[in-house]
Amino acid sequence: MRVRKELGLGELGGELGRLQEAISRSASSILELEGVVDSARAFCPVDTGALASSIRAERRGPTDAALVAGGGGLINPRTGRPVDYAVAVHDGTSGQPPRPFLEQALYEQRMVLAEEMARRTAEAL
Repeated sequence: MRVRKELGLGELGGELGRLQEAISRSASSILELEGVVDSARAFCPVDTGALASSIRAERRGPTDAALVAGGGGLINPRTGRPVDYAVAVHDGTSGQPPRPFLEQALYEQRMVLAEEMARRTAEAL
């Protein structure tokens, strides 16, 4: 998508301020990571489904978010224990190969996020 706008030097400061606001609003909505969460759940190995259900985006600040698996108070229905094994599944153990479902989701969705960020920022201007 191409956007063009001609500015005089006196208008540049105001336009840069609008750009900063547009980027901030766009980033805030993009960082909900809905598509990435869905993708991570699709890549997540499933036994009981508890680990996949634990995948979520957590906001860390206005322009910062994390894709998280495990914890969150979820209980594995088979064992009755907390879902605290996300790292072992994702990174592997000495007896189990890694299954990096979070990394796969971020890799798969990276261009979608970039394009959506650009589209929303352009629309905001």
